[in-house]
Amino acid sequence: MRATVSEDPQPQGARARHTHYERARNGVLSPFGDTTGTGLWHIRAGHPGGAYSDLGHELDLPAEHTPTVLTRYDRSGRDDSSLGACLRCTWEGSRRSGPGALNRAVEDAHDHAFPGWRTLPTLPPAADGHGRRRDWHAVAGCYPAGWLDRGAPVLRPAVGRGDQHRPPHAARPRYELRIVRPAGPNTDTPDGQEPLF
Repeated sequence: MRATVSEDPQPQGARARHTHYERARNGVLSPFGDTTGTGLWHIRAGHPGGAYSDLGHELDLPAEHTPTVLTRYDRSGRDDSSLGACLRCTWEGSRRSGPGALNRAVEDAHDHAFPGWRTLPTLPPAADGHGRRRDWHAVAGCYPAGWLDRGAPVLRPAVGRGDQHRPPHAARPRYELRIVRPAGPNTDTPDGQEPLF
């Protein structure tokens, strides 16, 4: 009887995959000192637990499910695919590729950590890009109990369909998800022309 070989021999879970990636880059896993990490999943730079992020580097597991994103590079060194993941457990979403893959992976991770987030109210567009405290307090009461303490996302209208979700950082300790909402029922003027503003 032949043993089945896993398609993905890497460890499972964001923290384990990122550790595996860092060990490969530092030559710990390869006698040849592979420092590229090509083909290995790792936490995407800027997302919780990844390089350039000031969130999610604690040695202890977070108390709650915490969304992040895994990515890997193809042989050319470009982003190839993304996976939503969790810093608390080994959950991983579906592999996402192509246009919009990163946003879909971020949304998958939020589906895991905050089921029902898609029904949250959308804050007004932020003039400064970081949000206004008064806008946040205006909708915070609409969030389920305990979600704010766990880092529930902030939803803002997307500028366009390609608008990227923004990862958290010290000044914004939660994801800012850019949402395309369908137009309301009364968006047309009486003459049938769409409003300009």
